[in-house]
Amino acid sequence: MPRRPSTPWPTAPGTVFFGGVASAATLSRAVTAGRIRRLARSVYTADLRADPASIIERNRWTILAELVPDALIADRSAAENGMPAAGVLHIVSATRSRELRLPGLTVSPRPGPGPLDDDQPWAAGLRITSDARTLVDNLAVTRARGTKAARTLTRVELDDWVVSKAQLRSEGWLQSLRDRAIAVAEQLGVPERGAQVEALVGAVAGTRPVGQGAGRLLAARATGEEYDPRRIEAFDDLARYLAAMPTDADVPTDLPAVAGDLDGTMPFFEAYFSNFIEGTEFSVEEAERIVEGGQIPANRPGDAHDVLGTYRIVTDPVDRATVPANAEQLLELLRRRHTAIMGGRPERRPGEYKARRNQAGSYVFVDPALVVGTLAEGFRRVVDLPEGFARAAFQLFLVSEVHPFDDGNGRVARAVMCAELSAVGQARILIPTVFRNEYQTALRAMSRDRRSNLYVRTLAKAWRWTAGMPWHDRAAVDGRLAATNALVDSMDAERSGVQLEMP
Repeated sequence: MPRRPSTPWPTAPGTVFFGGVASAATLSRAVTAGRIRRLARSVYTADLRADPASIIERNRWTILAELVPDALIADRSAAENGMPAAGVLHIVSATRSRELRLPGLTVSPRPGPGPLDDDQPWAAGLRITSDARTLVDNLAVTRARGTKAARTLTRVELDDWVVSKAQLRSEGWLQSLRDRAIAVAEQLGVPERGAQVEALVGAVAGTRPVGQGAGRLLAARATGEEYDPRRIEAFDDLARYLAAMPTDADVPTDLPAVAGDLDGTMPFFEAYFSNFIEGTEFSVEEAERIVEGGQIPANRPGDAHDVLGTYRIVTDPVDRATVPANAEQLLELLRRRHTAIMGGRPERRPGEYKARRNQAGSYVFVDPALVVGTLAEGFRRVVDLPEGFARAAFQLFLVSEVHPFDDGNGRVARAVMCAELSAVGQARILIPTVFRNEYQTALRAMSRDRRSNLYVRTLAKAWRWTAGMPWHDRAAVDGRLAATNALVDSMDAERSGVQLEMP
């Protein structure tokens, strides 16, 4: 058998290596033979297929530690958690003065003191400036050049950076930040920035006035309407997607509400399914006795009142089609609907926003102090969306993502969603039992990964199913529920490969 050439370098996809692994002649022959390729000076890879920029991105810190071992991530890059801005990574280095250009990335060094004692460890043995030093460094005024962002944050950006950090830190952090930043300014030889630190941190803490032109997040904090900026970014992503509505989202342009539902069949199943999603599980017959006869099971009075409360708001001919015109009306509608749904559970504080953080698994929803501001700021995007499905999908995610109440958030969110559809004469959206996993997966994917396409396609499928059901004929509905697998438990369906079928 022919002998395979030796490879003293890694060959796994996406890996890199450096010139020291072999002689220059060996590397040159390997490049010429097409066994490896050179990405930059002294940087190679055996991956001949992947985009060079993606390889650099994957190995960014290993490469930086090799080529600029004393690099300290600083300035705008430190404030943005090590992320390059417009393809530029800013560092402090005593050994390199020229820019390092790599595929998809430029490393821009500047001179300055090396790491201070509290500058933080980073990847590959590198360091990143502390919060205090990041604040002091970014008080330097720099300018953007062409498409290259300024080395430091603008004052507006810095205002909001301090606020967003304060949201994530424990009580007392602002005081510690101020004291340490003033000391750091002295250490770095820029003591005049101490007064700027005092003014900015004081404005965030509420002990100093907030000047004109302050960052939006700081201004909102000063008026008691502080919001969660990370959630607003997610709302922006979804709003842009819904405004453009790509054809591959497979969203119908028009699904009119079904006429002739004289006995409330559809509202009954809307309330039934909306509660089943949240784990309030009754058989259809049990739920009918609760709704139609007011028969409250002695062993489950709270669950029964959840179903009954949901049914009452989705059958109310006015409330079921009432949509907010502004943020104030949204807040009032949410409290009112929550009171109606959770009225049978006084321990869940009906109509009151949460006082403690809530979460699903490891995913934490919006902090209680940011609920009102995040709902209000998020709602600003609604008015620019087309009426009907786009607004309905946005409102569902807005309320679900904020999770403003101790309990009942999903039921309130779906009521808000459906009201947007009823207000323009469109079919509402029901999430049948068999579709629970797909629905919850789509919401999680939107929350964690901003997968707007999956989220919208999932809602569109439920919308088509709802619009196709013969809600005017209860006997026919029973048949269609069976034929479409609507009442199959979602876990059983997943194990057996059963899916929601179209009626």
